[in-house]
Amino acid sequence: MTGTPSPSWLRSQRLRSQLLDGRGGSALDVVRRLGAVQAQNATAARWAVGVRATDAGETDVEHLFVAGDVVRSWTMRGTLHIVAAEDLGWMLSLTSARQRSSVAREASLRGITDADFERASELIAADVAENGPRTRAETLAVLERAGIDVGNERGYRLIRDAALRGLVAWGPLRGKQPQLVTVPQEHGIERDEALARFLTRYLAGHGAATVRDFAWWSGLTLTDARRALEVAGHDVEVVGADHWLALPGNLHEEPPTSGKSSTSDIVQATPAWDEYVLGYRDRSPVLDPAFALRVSPTGNGVFLPTIVSSGRVVGTWRQSLEGRRLVAEAEPFTRLTASERRGFDASIDRLARFLGVARV
Repeated sequence: MTGTPSPSWLRSQRLRSQLLDGRGGSALDVVRRLGAVQAQNATAARWAVGVRATDAGETDVEHLFVAGDVVRSWTMRGTLHIVAAEDLGWMLSLTSARQRSSVAREASLRGITDADFERASELIAADVAENGPRTRAETLAVLERAGIDVGNERGYRLIRDAALRGLVAWGPLRGKQPQLVTVPQEHGIERDEALARFLTRYLAGHGAATVRDFAWWSGLTLTDARRALEVAGHDVEVVGADHWLALPGNLHEEPPTSGKSSTSDIVQATPAWDEYVLGYRDRSPVLDPAFALRVSPTGNGVFLPTIVSSGRVVGTWRQSLEGRRLVAEAEPFTRLTASERRGFDASIDRLARFLGVARV
């Protein structure tokens, strides 16, 4: 292929890479395939896994946290993501310094010094190591007993800094409260190896994409993103002038089987902040710029749940729970076809099963 790939080709490839083409896999397969699942909203992030997994329920996703297979942390761009626990260390080796630097001014405005961060991180890590998973309230209480001021959002920033150092991450829930857990420490991985791994993991779960897409998603500099492409070597291949794919050996998937839906008739109700929309600097192949403010009305990083039809974002949707009953309403950009309406209803039925509730 020469030149720029067509939008329809990009949509087809991205549906496949992102496991939105009906093939599915286990919940853990989904997290590993995407590399990182945007998760500032924990409920939306769990459905981001569920919509891609085969017959998974919300309890299956939560079990990944209980088992220690995945964690939720500030992996890049100052935003929480769900990642495989074994991947967190090498990701933070590339992204944490830049993230910590970006929030240094706001910390100083609240009177937080480097010494405060050091002491708080030591206390947080020691408390979790000694007592096991700890809620935010329990962690803040430990800091307060040590004479550390946690008011004026200082406590949040102290916890985040400990996480950016790779000492702790958010793990399983206790009731409705997430708990901090320790994370595996990976040693001996060189920077170039980590860069190559980051790019190939991104392309496996998001390709085809450009180096600029990767730089935006990862929060790395464009120089580092280009270095990642250089050292990835034969693990990636170029398509057209500037789009890249991970080679099949990096996809960790079974070949597609007969009887699966083609990408031309797939409709998915994807959650808020879904990787299918947010995972790229240039979203125009999947989201018509004319409708961008319908998906992100405030323009400040809030993204609504989307209806994806044949790879295109064709509307948004909203949901509410009335007791144990799910209510969902489509808000399409234009009228949905009868086939799209059936597809949307089928996806919402799947969401109800995922949540373990009935659908109104």
